[in-house]
Amino acid sequence: MLKYHGHVVEACKSSLKKLRLDYLDLLLVHFPIATKHTGVGTPASALDEDGVLDVDTTISLETTWNAMEQTVSMGLVRSIGISNYGILLTRDCLAYSKIKPAVNQIETHPYFQRESLVKFCQKHGVVVIAHTPLGGSLANAKLFGSVSCLDDLDLKGLADKYKKSVAQVVLRWGIQRNTIIIPKSSKHERLAENYEVFDFELTTEDMEFIKSKDRKYRTNNPGKFWGLDIND
Repeated sequence: MLKYHGHVVEACKSSLKKLRLDYLDLLLVHFPIATKHTGVGTPASALDEDGVLDVDTTISLETTWNAMEQTVSMGLVRSIGISNYGILLTRDCLAYSKIKPAVNQIETHPYFQRESLVKFCQKHGVVVIAHTPLGGSLANAKLFGSVSCLDDLDLKGLADKYKKSVAQVVLRWGIQRNTIIIPKSSKHERLAENYEVFDFELTTEDMEFIKSKDRKYRTNNPGKFWGLDIND
């Protein structure tokens, strides 16, 4: 939700109509920034004539959240949440919200663990969803030129120890730190593999070892295409 910050209810109704549903289980503020509105359901670039993200400075995140809460009161949505919010923005949302965010969906994996943010959310009852639990792998390497933790030799050693793939070890690590993992794959065999993470458990020592692999390395960075980095 970039260009829909000022048109939340309208955009929600449009999505429900397309999906042929009466309500959504969960609706998220996708990024904590509003861009120029170009119409609901109308594909259009969010960039200005200079190729930079066209930010709408007239719409606050609090205004957007109030509209998100309205979708709940109207029965259009059961739960609402945030995505790509850091600690300070999450704190602000908790302060001004009448309905607390159920989740914060963020990038987090062994190379980008964000321990402080994860602990802050969990302490305040906000469930953390890892939208890039494997570091994006090949997709992010192609899009952003990033390096994947799945190629880490130490993690490959752990995978051999448990007779699992590196991806399964990384997903298991995400589960054991009490985050919800939503890995993505277009290959049936990998989709099946991603489910096979409930028949083993990483030791405390191995959890600590993976913790030491943190590089504070973001792999999903749309700022490359936006002409500005909203994380600055």
